[in-house]
Amino acid sequence: MSGRAAVSPGFRGVTGPAPAGATPPAGVRRVGIEALPALALRVLRAALQPLPAGMADGTGLFIRYVHRKPGRGLTVTCAVGAPREPAAPGSARPAPPRWITISIDEGALEGARIRFSAQDIQEVPPEGAVAGCVAIPSLGFAVQDFPSDRRLSSLAASLSTDLQDPLIGQLELAARACLLDPAWHIRRARAEPVRYKPGSRCVIRYELGLEKRSVNGAFRRELSLFGKVHGDPQRALAVHAAAEQLYAAHRQDGSHPIIPRPLGVAEALGLTLSEAISSDIPQEAPRTGLEVLRPRLRRGVGEPVARLHIPSGELRAVALALARLHTSGVSLPGPSRTAAKEALRAGERAALIATHCPLVADSPRRLARELASRLHALRPEAYAPAHGGFKPSRLLFLGERVCIVDLDGLCRADPALDVGYFLAYLRPSGLWYRRPAMRGWFAGAAATFLTAYRQAIIRRGIDDSTSYGIRKRARLYEAATLFKIAARRAHRLNSPRPAELEAILGEIRACMHDAH
Repeated sequence: MSGRAAVSPGFRGVTGPAPAGATPPAGVRRVGIEALPALALRVLRAALQPLPAGMADGTGLFIRYVHRKPGRGLTVTCAVGAPREPAAPGSARPAPPRWITISIDEGALEGARIRFSAQDIQEVPPEGAVAGCVAIPSLGFAVQDFPSDRRLSSLAASLSTDLQDPLIGQLELAARACLLDPAWHIRRARAEPVRYKPGSRCVIRYELGLEKRSVNGAFRRELSLFGKVHGDPQRALAVHAAAEQLYAAHRQDGSHPIIPRPLGVAEALGLTLSEAISSDIPQEAPRTGLEVLRPRLRRGVGEPVARLHIPSGELRAVALALARLHTSGVSLPGPSRTAAKEALRAGERAALIATHCPLVADSPRRLARELASRLHALRPEAYAPAHGGFKPSRLLFLGERVCIVDLDGLCRADPALDVGYFLAYLRPSGLWYRRPAMRGWFAGAAATFLTAYRQAIIRRGIDDSTSYGIRKRARLYEAATLFKIAARRAHRLNSPRPAELEAILGEIRACMHDAH
């Protein structure tokens, strides 16, 4: 889980308008976000007897993540128990955290205000207290004890690793496919949630203890696999089918595949399974793109002053992997993702930014209108297989070899979409605060990536004119993605930071200027 617990002061203890048709009693104050954890515990204790395991009466909830999207309501994720210290390097992996999710429907919100009060929560009886989910539909309020999830109904079954559970058969088939040996059996299994987006998806690490017997005796080994639970089982099937195509295409040409090997799909659970990225060299652990693709101080031999290091080899590997995806020829079902869709999203985000930070209200709307006009005018030479959300956090490195993960957004799109998306997220956060040398680092890193990408697609049969067009259009997609980055503080209900927002809007202007 990620995100900050800090929220805008406007959400703390404010008095909001009453629900339609209702008149609040004089002096009744609407509930603030900081009060939601205590209310959630109260609802759970009133509705669930006995309480879920580990939820002792004195247990506290600590806000870990707040997310608000217009039309989708508010989600608050809390950790159960005292906040944890990060595990020391090399220490045993701690038990996974316990999460409680609080969701508030769009109809129960008005701008930065929650429409009901703590008294409402106490007076209205909860409904649907089933399997860790408690709801008060009349207030648009619900509490879920992970892994219970009303919109991700197969999550609990995907985390259940009793050897009699149906999931074990699917994991065993995946392990055999990974090891190319049908003799292996699971003797124990452990599931650990790695990344969870309530109501949408959950990434799970499966640690398997395997055994096989032969005339030479019994053999044991350990194996890690990854699974992802999707809210829509049909989407899981489509993602798995596309991943199989992409993996097979790269195996046939004799090159390293750019994605983890897909190992199967449990259709009833909406669960896709894939290999864990690992190395035969014990010291070579996988690194995330967020670790690798960021400024680091490094001092060369004989250099008196440390410099910000640009990871050129890794950036070239990323560019090559993206070029291989775009030229893979994989057939993807469904409509293409068009520039018109990006224009619509940019406009929505600009409106949200303007509401969240009135000091810059006019600027984002004006920029979004101009950007939308130019995006609508784009005419790409062709649509190609695209990732749809290509950024550093979607990459894993083994040395300089790179793997692309999180393939949920695979689509047919203008290749410039992925290029612009990546460049937007490649920017270090220090750029928003005008920290020294960050501009130079980003300019050098972007140039390294773009040069390598252009060379890679030309080697794979794309002519120079087409590659130039991709680069020019990428600047507009980059601007559209920067609107997404600018809207993050509004989505997380953080306090507005006008200076940071102005810096991002300045980057958007520069992208649009360069695209002329």
